[in-house]
Amino acid sequence: MAVIEATAETFDELIKTEYAAVDFYGDHCGACAYTAPFFREAADDMGLIRFIKVNTTAYPEFTKRFDISGIPTFLYFRNGEQVHRSEGGMERSGINENLARMMYE
Repeated sequence: MAVIEATAETFDELIKTEYAAVDFYGDHCGACAYTAPFFREAADDMGLIRFIKVNTTAYPEFTKRFDISGIPTFLYFRNGEQVHRSEGGMERSGINENLARMMYE
């Protein structure tokens, strides 16, 4: 499944699914660029989870709404409710660990 690029208008509807992982990133963030291929790879492998990206440069209102002080920040939702959060760049193993927490905690 592809990663969906959310906008301020589409975000709330996109997270209303059984499982959603959201990557809040910025245009000039090295850790964001490093993590992006691993996030896309996870999206391709895990059809049960909706993978979403939000560009905080384009939509800075999300930083206030979700108290994001650094990027990348990942929020994990179950049925539209936030259930987990992680911050900082990571490889696929880190993404997998956080997805497991979202699904099983």
